[in-house]
Amino acid sequence: MTGPVAIYGAGGHARVLASLLHQLNVPILGYFDDSFDGPEIIQGGTVIGRFNDIIKFREKASSAVLAIGDNILREKAFHFLKNEGFSMPPVIHPGAIVESEIKVGQGTVICIGAVIGTEVKIGNGAILNTGCLVDHESKIGDFVHLAPGVAVAGRTSVGYGTFVGINASISNKIQIGNKSVIGAGSIVLRDVLDNQKILGVYS
Repeated sequence: MTGPVAIYGAGGHARVLASLLHQLNVPILGYFDDSFDGPEIIQGGTVIGRFNDIIKFREKASSAVLAIGDNILREKAFHFLKNEGFSMPPVIHPGAIVESEIKVGQGTVICIGAVIGTEVKIGNGAILNTGCLVDHESKIGDFVHLAPGVAVAGRTSVGYGTFVGINASISNKIQIGNKSVIGAGSIVLRDVLDNQKILGVYS
């Protein structure tokens, strides 16, 4: 990724991404967000239009990054940008520890302090937030969000669209279903079904 990069979103996650891009020395073209009602400066970049306005800047932006925390909205944004011809390379903070033989999908963000073990597979449009741990041979599905401090032990699978809250822990060889929600601080010791919500110790 060389830039300039368009940031799709202008909320809190956009600020995280802007800081990350600065660390990588990647220039920012600007931010796009439907809250736009005039230019706003965010970490040296300017909000220059609403979401659909990004199409007008396709020739100026080498790529786009997804700055949307909500899994459902991020997935919609991913498909919109892909259909409009934007590339969305994964963005990995230089302060993350990423071991060998991993696979990372398009539009995925790995934040500062994350630790990703060997042979981990991460899908498209995922967020691995500040300080999370994903151990060896685990699979993180498309449009998953692992909040800060989440720990995923080895050979565990987290299904598509799942949200795992801050400081939650998932034991090894666990299967987490699609679009599930694991609450903040939860401890997961057995498999979780699709669309299931977990809070506390789940054993």
